Amino acid sequence: MARPKSEERRQAIIDSAVRLIARDGLGAATAAIAKEAGVPNGSVFTYFPTKVDLFNTLYVEIKREVVGTIEVGLDQAGDEREQLLHLWSRWTHWGAAHPDKRRVLAQLGVSGEVSPAVKQAAFADAHRGVDLVMLVARHGPLRGQGMEVVIPVVEALASATIDLMGRDPGKADEICLATFELLWKALR
Repeated sequence: MARPKSEERRQAIIDSAVRLIARDGLGAATAAIAKEAGVPNGSVFTYFPTKVDLFNTLYVEIKREVVGTIEVGLDQAGDEREQLLHLWSRWTHWGAAHPDKRRVLAQLGVSGEVSPAVKQAAFADAHRGVDLVMLVARHGPLRGQGMEVVIPVVEALASATIDLMGRDPGKADEICLATFELLWKALR
């Protein structure tokens, strides 16, 4: 009879995968991930049948963490500007606080290893934030443009903001607010 799966072991594998992929890229060996997690080598495949399954799980879990972080308190944020500031602040501060997860998410996003269905599901999970951005953009310079234009522009500014915040943590709040003003003017 097989041993029941342990959530603690699964999480150790996830955490180790994040650290090693952030450091070594997607070529990080599953044996190294297992060793880092303190589990037997085969345990990775007990929880994730293939490395691609591990990648897809990482992508979904990190995306859900970002979305969950953004959505906390969003309903109480007030008007569109306050909601967008809330989204922006939570997103960029999360990114600055979690550089390894951000790096892994970026690598997975362009790797071709994450299935289109998983990417679509993760994007659907973010609908509140996406809808807000598109609502704010409806009258600005990007009006009439679809999500395929607006969202990458916002993501690029967020990425630059997070990089700047990470390089100068003492000015993170100032950087966040300054780039929010740029975002607001670009969308409105």
